[in-house]
Amino acid sequence: MIEDFKNRLRYLEAPDVANLIFLAILSLISIFSLPVISEKFFIPIVNIFLAIGIVYCVSIYEKKDEFARREPGLARLIRFFYPVLMVAVCFKQIYVLMIYLSPKLYDSYLIKIDRAIFGGDPTNVSNYFNHPLLTEFLQIIYGIFYLMPIIFAMELYLWHRYEELKYEMFVVFVGFYLSFLGYLLVPAIGPRFTIHNFLDIDNELPGLFFAKYIRHLIDFGESIPSGHSNPELFAQRDAFPSGHTIMIVLITYLSKKMNSNTFYFYLPYSILMIFSTVYLRYHYAADLIGAIPFILVTILIANIVYKNKKINFKNISL
Repeated sequence: MIEDFKNRLRYLEAPDVANLIFLAILSLISIFSLPVISEKFFIPIVNIFLAIGIVYCVSIYEKKDEFARREPGLARLIRFFYPVLMVAVCFKQIYVLMIYLSPKLYDSYLIKIDRAIFGGDPTNVSNYFNHPLLTEFLQIIYGIFYLMPIIFAMELYLWHRYEELKYEMFVVFVGFYLSFLGYLLVPAIGPRFTIHNFLDIDNELPGLFFAKYIRHLIDFGESIPSGHSNPELFAQRDAFPSGHTIMIVLITYLSKKMNSNTFYFYLPYSILMIFSTVYLRYHYAADLIGAIPFILVTILIANIVYKNKKINFKNISL
């Protein structure tokens, strides 16, 4: 059985290895940081099972011959879309670690940076031209961001661009996981809790039909209980850097690199989405600026890892 597992390891590729490395990093942080024995090993045990699952799911698909790999089936779907589950799980593991560790928050420093650069708080922009129609539009823009990595992956998947899809998986993994490490290094809850009153946002930034529900759904995903008098106690410490900015810029970059006609959709969408993070009070402008080195490092790592891998970035369109 051990020999079989070792043989399956050879089927792993760059995105899979990147994922396993990050699971190992989270496990080590848990072991060496959490104070209670029962808490120390919960994340490592979960990650061992996840790692084994990744090895088996990837190898089941990759050991097939080229013709069989192009046939539709559950194995192929899991191989290329397991990142959706892994990113969500790792995001929540970061949350668990930070809640237990109760780190110092750096919001005050980010606020000072914003005020030093802009002479005030950029999130106050919504006070000057706040309109329900604009809020509705930008909240929808912000909300559908969570589908964008899946949409772009599906574009490659449907056109059978599997090597390009693996490259995209690697870039997405590295971009997300570097931003998660950024949360651990610079924990911050964001301007909707510090500069503004979180409990008043629905009244101060009303939408038309869906904005409130999208906002509350996002809050639920970030473990913020509805109606709690101190929501900041539960908020994900994920303001810096802006993961939204990192990921949508990387997706836009990938769409251009892969000669996708949808680049002309992602480019204006990315501009609107980045603006929405400030207008809707999710991020300081410093978070957006702080995303730049994470984007550049991700692209640099991808270029180094794939330096000797020949990938034909063909023209693709839907």
